[in-house]
Amino acid sequence: MGKRKSTAKPPPKKRMDKLDTVFSCPFCNHGTGVECRIDMKNLIGEASCRICNESFSTTVDCMFPFLDSYCY
Repeated sequence: MGKRKSTAKPPPKKRMDKLDTVFSCPFCNHGTGVECRIDMKNLIGEASCRICNESFSTTVDCMFPFLDSYCY
Protein backbone atom coordinates (compact mmCIF):
# COMPACT_ATOMS: atom_id res chain seq x y z
CA MET A 1 0.00 0.00 0.00
CA GLY A 2 1.14 3.54 -0.74
CA LYS A 3 1.45 6.46 1.63
CA ARG A 4 -0.82 9.46 1.45
CA LYS A 5 0.70 12.54 -0.09
CA SER A 6 1.26 15.29 2.43
CA THR A 7 -0.02 18.73 1.56
CA ALA A 8 2.83 21.21 1.56
CA LYS A 9 2.15 24.65 2.96
CA PRO A 10 2.97 27.54 0.64
CA PRO A 11 6.00 29.61 1.69
CA PRO A 12 5.16 32.73 3.71
CA LYS A 13 4.89 35.96 1.73
CA LYS A 14 7.69 38.45 2.29
CA ARG A 15 6.60 41.93 3.25
CA MET A 16 8.23 44.71 1.29
CA ASP A 17 9.30 47.66 3.41
CA LYS A 18 8.26 51.05 2.10
CA LEU A 19 10.98 53.12 0.50
CA ASP A 20 12.10 56.36 2.10
CA THR A 21 10.75 59.58 0.61
CA VAL A 22 12.70 62.00 2.83
CA PHE A 23 16.50 62.36 2.65
CA SER A 24 19.26 64.67 3.88
CA CYS A 25 20.07 67.71 1.74
CA PRO A 26 23.50 67.72 0.06
CA PHE A 27 23.55 71.55 -0.01
CA CYS A 28 22.47 72.59 3.50
CA ASN A 29 23.12 69.22 5.26
CA HIS A 30 19.73 69.28 6.97
CA GLY A 31 18.78 65.77 8.10
CA THR A 32 15.26 65.55 6.68
CA GLY A 33 15.19 68.48 4.28
CA VAL A 34 14.77 66.79 0.90
CA GLU A 35 11.36 65.41 -0.01
CA CYS A 36 10.94 63.35 -3.18
CA ARG A 37 7.71 63.22 -5.15
CA ILE A 38 6.83 61.34 -8.33
CA ASP A 39 4.04 62.53 -10.61
CA MET A 40 3.10 59.42 -12.59
CA LYS A 41 0.54 61.30 -14.70
CA ASN A 42 3.18 63.63 -16.17
CA LEU A 43 6.14 61.21 -15.62
CA ILE A 44 8.16 63.72 -13.60
CA GLY A 45 10.18 63.00 -10.46
CA GLU A 46 11.05 65.94 -8.23
CA ALA A 47 13.39 66.27 -5.25
CA SER A 48 13.19 69.55 -3.35
CA CYS A 49 14.65 70.83 -0.08
CA ARG A 50 12.24 72.55 2.31
CA ILE A 51 15.05 74.43 4.08
CA CYS A 52 17.22 75.95 1.32
CA ASN A 53 14.63 75.69 -1.54
CA GLU A 54 16.97 73.78 -3.87
CA SER A 55 15.08 71.53 -6.28
CA PHE A 56 15.75 69.05 -9.06
CA SER A 57 13.35 67.35 -11.45
CA THR A 58 13.82 64.57 -13.99
CA THR A 59 11.73 62.36 -16.23
CA VAL A 60 10.72 58.97 -14.87
CA ASP A 61 9.24 55.69 -16.06
CA CYS A 62 6.76 53.38 -14.34
CA MET A 63 9.44 51.48 -12.33
CA PHE A 64 11.28 54.53 -10.95
CA PRO A 65 11.91 54.44 -7.16
CA PHE A 66 12.15 57.55 -4.97
CA LEU A 67 15.85 57.05 -4.32
CA ASP A 68 16.74 57.38 -8.01
CA SER A 69 15.29 60.89 -8.22
CA TYR A 70 17.45 61.85 -5.21
CA CYS A 71 20.64 60.26 -6.64
CA TYR A 72 20.57 61.87 -10.10
